Amino acid sequence: MKYKRETAFRYRFKEPLPAFFKIVMIDNKLFETSEGYAKIIDISPRGLKLNSELDIPNTEERRIKLSIRFSINDEDFLFVGDIVWKKQEGKITNYGIELLVDDSAEIEIIKQLKIYSKKFS
Repeated sequence: MKYKRETAFRYRFKEPLPAFFKIVMIDNKLFETSEGYAKIIDISPRGLKLNSELDIPNTEERRIKLSIRFSINDEDFLFVGDIVWKKQEGKITNYGIELLVDDSAEIEIIKQLKIYSKKFS
């Protein structure tokens, strides 16, 4: 499994941000699970780290895409991303997700993070 952090910055939330995710593709085959609950630990314009009590198996052998939805400042986001790493810590599993976003989505994430950081700093 690859590990990649080429993005210019990463914002770490003081209180993890609630999120919901589901598997939408495994090895280029459409797939859909029910939603699971997660918390976003940090985020950048191209990726995020989330954790969940749900353990997604076989992430090292398969390419797994997730649909992830969350809100920042009452702005709703829905992205698809690839699991690029996984780390088990007790009952919690951390996942590194590379978001599949365009330039306008990256700009919107940055804009909302600036507003959020001013509110909660």
